Amino acid sequence: MAPDKRRTLESAISAIQQQHGVRAIRPLRELAAALPPAIPTGFVALDAITGCAGIPRGAITLFSGRSTSGKNTIAYKTLAQAQIGGATSILLDLTHTADPGYLQRCGVALDRLLIARPQLEADRIVLLLDAVQSGRVPLVLVDGVAELTATQAQARHFNAALPRLRQLARTSGCAVLLLNETASLWQRLLSLDMAAALRQAAALHVELRREEWVYKEGELVGYAARAQVVRSLWRGGSPSAPVAIVFNGTVRARTTW
Repeated sequence: MAPDKRRTLESAISAIQQQHGVRAIRPLRELAAALPPAIPTGFVALDAITGCAGIPRGAITLFSGRSTSGKNTIAYKTLAQAQIGGATSILLDLTHTADPGYLQRCGVALDRLLIARPQLEADRIVLLLDAVQSGRVPLVLVDGVAELTATQAQARHFNAALPRLRQLARTSGCAVLLLNETASLWQRLLSLDMAAALRQAAALHVELRREEWVYKEGELVGYAARAQVVRSLWRGGSPSAPVAIVFNGTVRARTTW
C-alpha cells in the first residue's frame, strides 16, 4: 500500500477507535494474535459464539443455568475435549453429585480425571487455587459456585480470592470453568446474588436454558437448549446459539433437532 493511502487509512481507523473504542475496528492480524488458546466444548454452534472458539485457557469461564439447562453436560463434554492428547484434568465436585457413569457417557476418561471433594469449607478455595497454580492440568472444573458462596462470609472470602485466581489462571495457562445456578431477579434486586463479583471476573460467561424435552417414539432421548453469551472479552453483543443434547446411550452433541 502506498504511504499516503496507508496514512489515510490509519487516520480513519484512529477516528473510529476514538469514537467507538479501540476494539471497534482493528486489523484482523491483531485480533487473531489477541485470541487466547481455547478448549472446544464439543458443541460447534456454542464454540462459534464465544469469540475464542471454546472456553479460554488462562482465564475464568462461568456457565450458569437452572437444573437440566445443559451446563453440566456441556462442562463434562469440555472435560473430554481437554483430555485429548492424554492430558489430565481436575473436577472440584463441591456438590458431591458427579456421576462416574455419566461422565464416561460424556466421553470423559476416568483414569485421566482427578476428582476433589474437600470436606472443610476452608479447604475449598485453597484447593482451587492450588489446582490452578500447579500448571499441570489444562482445565479445572468447579461444580458449584453456590458451595463457595453459601454465606456472606464465604462469599466475601471467595470474592477476595478472585483476583488471585485470575492471576494464577493467566500465569499457568489453565482454563477455570465454574458452574452456577442462574440468580433470580429478586436476588439481584435485593443484592443477594452472591456470584455478582464472579460474573465480572469471568472472561467468558455463558447462560444456558432448556427449551424443550425431545421424545422419540414415546421415549425421552434428550433435550434442546439455548446458550447465550452474556459476557466475552473477545466479542461484543449477546449472541445465542441452539444446542441439543442426546443422552440415549452415549451422550452426544447436536446443533438442532
